[in-house]
Amino acid sequence: MNRKHGGQQRHGPALRAELRARLESWPRERLLDFAVEQFLADPQLRHVLDGPVEAGGADAALSRRLRRAIDEAMGVQYVDWREVPSYIARLERLLGDIRSFAEGYPVEGVAVLRYFVKVLPRVFDSIADEDELALFCAQLARVALGLAARVAGAARTVAEELLAAYVADEYGRFSEVPELLVEAELPADVRREVAAAAEALAIQVTRRDSHKSRELGSLVARLR
Repeated sequence: MNRKHGGQQRHGPALRAELRARLESWPRERLLDFAVEQFLADPQLRHVLDGPVEAGGADAALSRRLRRAIDEAMGVQYVDWREVPSYIARLERLLGDIRSFAEGYPVEGVAVLRYFVKVLPRVFDSIADEDELALFCAQLARVALGLAARVAGAARTVAEELLAAYVADEYGRFSEVPELLVEAELPADVRREVAAAAEALAIQVTRRDSHKSRELGSLVARLR
């Protein structure tokens, strides 16, 4: 019999998280045996195995799924302060999935992280939080910089995009970016390029935001 709550089947993030936690505790062989038994028991499910691979291969298919998951997470209308912890936990699980993806497909994984950084500001107006989202932004930036170091040419791009996110952010959610850039193990040539980008941004924002201009100026000196 289906478990019900309030006359409806249990669905949604809470049940998904509960099921995921239980399955994650299973050994790999048990998971495989379980999946095989399900495919054997339901002929309809076997069509999943027989179906065509999405264009671009498994990496492209996984990348698209992760981007869709990001878009779904960004689609919230409003997150009440009481719901903030569960929402941040949702973002952290998604970030964990992207990190796992990047272990096998670093180039595609970094691309998904860059997309995450780009679209995350969509929810800045919708989250009734104090520091939780800022802490997640710092975590996202740290992961993006760390993984970008494994992909040729990606470190500079990611660093400059994080700088742009910092400058555009009016909420202080990306406030840790300058410090993270100093701490990141960037090659000397990349540090110089990022310093040049920060210097140009400092000039651009001088009149609009003197505080950020000073922070960027300090970053330039520390990177050089």
